[in-house]
Parts: sequence; C-alpha cells; structure tokens
Amino acid sequence: MSEHPAAPAGPPPLPPVKANLAHIVVPLTGLWFVLSVVLFFVRDELRAHDAMIWFWTCLAGWVLGVIGLSIYAWQRQAARRGTRSANAMALEEKIR
Repeated sequence: MSEHPAAPAGPPPLPPVKANLAHIVVPLTGLWFVLSVVLFFVRDELRAHDAMIWFWTCLAGWVLGVIGLSIYAWQRQAARRGTRSANAMALEEKIR
C-alpha cells in the first residue's frame, strides 16, 4: 500500500505586502479629511439641495481611514513584541 503525505499543519503563509501603506492609505485618509472640512463649511448649501450624503460619505471615509490605520499600527506593534496572534506580515512592509 502507498503512504499518503501528511496534511499541512495549517493554511499556507500569506504573500508579502506589495503596496506601500504610506503611499496609498495615508494620503487618501487625508483627502477624505480635507473634503469633509470643506463640505462642513457648505453644509447649509448641501442641505438646501438635499445632498448631505456627500458630507457624511467624506466624514465616514476619514473616520474609517483613521480606524484602519490605528488597527494596522496596533498589529505592527504587536508583531514587533512577538505576540503569537499578531500578523507578522505587517513587519515586512517598509513604511518610509
């Protein structure tokens, strides 16, 4: 009888991060912030044209960007400490 190879212990490792966080997420989060500030000053005009969705969309983009960056920084910090449950892939990216 032929022997079957042992099943792998877990899922395969994730591929390294190809995109640079500093060149994508940080500027876009900043753009959402700038747009939300600009639209904050024209709220009355937005209300008059029933277009407040633009302000809320920009505000949500900015807040979610900050939350995402915070989680990413938290994961990097945990990976540096060597926490077992941390995503070590965050350390492979070079943030300049």
